[in-house]
Amino acid sequence: MEQIKQATSEIIDQLTDLAEKLSQDDFSRPLPVLMESSIGMHYRHIIEFYEVMISGAGKGEINYDSRKHDPELEQSREKCLERLKGIRKAITLESAMNLKLRGSYTRETDIRFTISTNLERELVYNIEHAIHHMAIIRIALQHEFPDISIAKEFGYAYSTLKHIKK
Repeated sequence: MEQIKQATSEIIDQLTDLAEKLSQDDFSRPLPVLMESSIGMHYRHIIEFYEVMISGAGKGEINYDSRKHDPELEQSREKCLERLKGIRKAITLESAMNLKLRGSYTRETDIRFTISTNLERELVYNIEHAIHHMAIIRIALQHEFPDISIAKEFGYAYSTLKHIKK
């Protein structure tokens, strides 16, 4: 579990570092390379997934479909930084536990599934999910903000970093 928590901390650090480097306008501006979404929208998405996991862990049940889609969060770099700190703190306090994962992969609202999972598995999922969105953010940075420096690992899966190192 420590390895998983460490990876989450590294991701939070990388996201925090970048958010501190971006201006509020650069953070929230729609970008053509992102099909008119913004870097802030990707931050909101990552943050809300972690927060649903944390909140759900307290209830014994996680449902990522129930996230808020808070437009204020994607517009505010400062709110994102604040929420990233909260995630970091919550992750250090969480312990291993069995959970139920609820969701739906149909367009009908009343057809749902429930499967067994655990906190470690959901943390791993959130790591991979965050890295995926960070890779998209990295593309935006290379196209729109080439002067902003980021960690060389930003947006790369741990397995990819190992492969590159060979």
